[in-house]
Amino acid sequence: MANGDNQGLFKLSYEAQGVKIAFSPDSFNDTATAFTAAKETLLDKRVDQVDFGAIENALNNKNTEPFVVAPPQPEAVNGKVTAKLNDLKDKVLIKIDPPMGRGKKAEIKDVMEAVKTAGAATFFLDLEKIENIISSIRFRDFIEVGEMRHGRFDVNISKDSTQALIKLQPPFGGNPIDKSDILSYLKRNEITTGIMMDAIDKIIKEGLYNQDLVIAKGQRPEDGQDGEIEYFFDINAGKPKPKVDEEGEVDFKELNLFHKCKAGDPLARKKPATPGRPGITIYGAPIAQRAGRDIPIPIGLNTKPAPSDPNLILAAIDGQPKLTNNKVNVIPVVEIPGDVDYSTGNIDFTGSVHVRGSVLSGFTIRAMGDIQIGGSVEICTIECGGNMIVKQGILGQDKALIVCRGNLTAKFIDKATVYADGDVYVDESIMYSKISSSGKVVLSGKKGFIMGGVTRAAKSVSCNQVGTPTQTPTFIEVGGSPTLREELDKMQNEIKDAEKQVEMQSKSLESSEKRKHCSPEQITDEQQQRILLMSRDRFALLAKLRAFKEKKEDLEEKLVRLKSAGLKVHVRKRVMPGVKITIKNASWLAADSLDFATFREYDGEIEFGPYEAEADK
Repeated sequence: MANGDNQGLFKLSYEAQGVKIAFSPDSFNDTATAFTAAKETLLDKRVDQVDFGAIENALNNKNTEPFVVAPPQPEAVNGKVTAKLNDLKDKVLIKIDPPMGRGKKAEIKDVMEAVKTAGAATFFLDLEKIENIISSIRFRDFIEVGEMRHGRFDVNISKDSTQALIKLQPPFGGNPIDKSDILSYLKRNEITTGIMMDAIDKIIKEGLYNQDLVIAKGQRPEDGQDGEIEYFFDINAGKPKPKVDEEGEVDFKELNLFHKCKAGDPLARKKPATPGRPGITIYGAPIAQRAGRDIPIPIGLNTKPAPSDPNLILAAIDGQPKLTNNKVNVIPVVEIPGDVDYSTGNIDFTGSVHVRGSVLSGFTIRAMGDIQIGGSVEICTIECGGNMIVKQGILGQDKALIVCRGNLTAKFIDKATVYADGDVYVDESIMYSKISSSGKVVLSGKKGFIMGGVTRAAKSVSCNQVGTPTQTPTFIEVGGSPTLREELDKMQNEIKDAEKQVEMQSKSLESSEKRKHCSPEQITDEQQQRILLMSRDRFALLAKLRAFKEKKEDLEEKLVRLKSAGLKVHVRKRVMPGVKITIKNASWLAADSLDFATFREYDGEIEFGPYEAEADK
């Protein structure tokens, strides 16, 4: 038999007398390593009945002569795989005989060769099961490990029944799927519409297995488009986006707040709704579409349909186009080439007013539409039913009153009272004024400061600086309607006045009662009647005071219930000492300067963090 060796430590031989081993002199340098190597080699070669004691003795005695360590071993027989078909010739079975002696175990390649010899090379085989059989010594009989499979396919239908997808499985020793099999399936399942013959031919010809491929396709419905209006003028006019130069200055000459039109100008076009297109399933059933929803043509005041196109709206007069209550209107515009003064008198107009000059002290403008003033506004009263712009600012001297139902834009506001249902946009400053906005107050210019007064906004206030170096009281209030806050302020003043009156009457009544107690004979009937009336008046005044306090509590509760989301005050540069910021019913008074901050209300307290730049967007 062939000899073997292990790194020159020993030689192993198989002879008639038995298995012999001979150690080399090198093995005596490390007898423990030599013993372990010899033991592992003998066990790996499946040598039975090894005399390990003889090996130890040889190493201890430094014996280099060959000696017997095991009796003669049986002849090596490799593991054997036998495969056969069942009686129907559609299944393959295998049996694996284990190796004998030093024979090798059967491997997967031996199984595949046996299966091929049995005529089942193309059968589907369960490889995991075969691996288990090879690694186990329990299986000694024939076990089924494979089968012949004909080609198969699965068809899935989309939820809306407009597509059929096929997934083809390859054959294993059986017959492949052909075109007639697929067409027969479609016929049995009443799939009649949109059958894709070319796709089926390609799948069969190219053997496109294990893929979801479309073989029948209906038509999904196409919903109609809703009617819509295309406008040829800016329907958002009144929300100015002034140009800001590199130095932060706002160009109030380029606001384009007012858009004018001439009679006959196109203002809007209606795009009628479309009916859409019905669909069809692969079974031939129709699928209804959703028709587009039509809308009325928005013809309003001083507009008309075009003679050649009833869906086109034209201006009937010269004026200002505006979208109000989903109607396109043309508002008449009165042009004042100079100032509003004694040459024009007060202005009361149902449309819009464009004053190229200023509005001088003592005059009034009332307009149902927009108002644009090219100059300044002095001590006057202006009531605007739309949006308003004052290019050179407002100089109110504590007497000007501005009421605007839309957005108000001005270069500055100085000592004026302003009420706006929309937003208030100011470039330079708000000084010692009373501002109330149902939207937001934004100072966007390079200066952008608020100094003194009260600035109220329902949503937010944004500026560069608020307050003065001399700590002039400056109040910023956000949250709730400005009307609600004014009512609360009024109620607080009423309470103070009532408390003073109660205190005065209490002192007078107390004094009269003392005189009555000390000298009852000196009190006349008239004085007694006066004391009784004072007591009644005091009682009525106390009842009035309780009502005022209950009303105040109700207003404060309304402020508490307001949502806090988005209610913020943004200061890009500095908050000066003396500034009081109120959000909902929470307040904060600045004792020291604070830079670059955004304020918000949280859980009844004012908290602040870094300035949020996105607030300006």
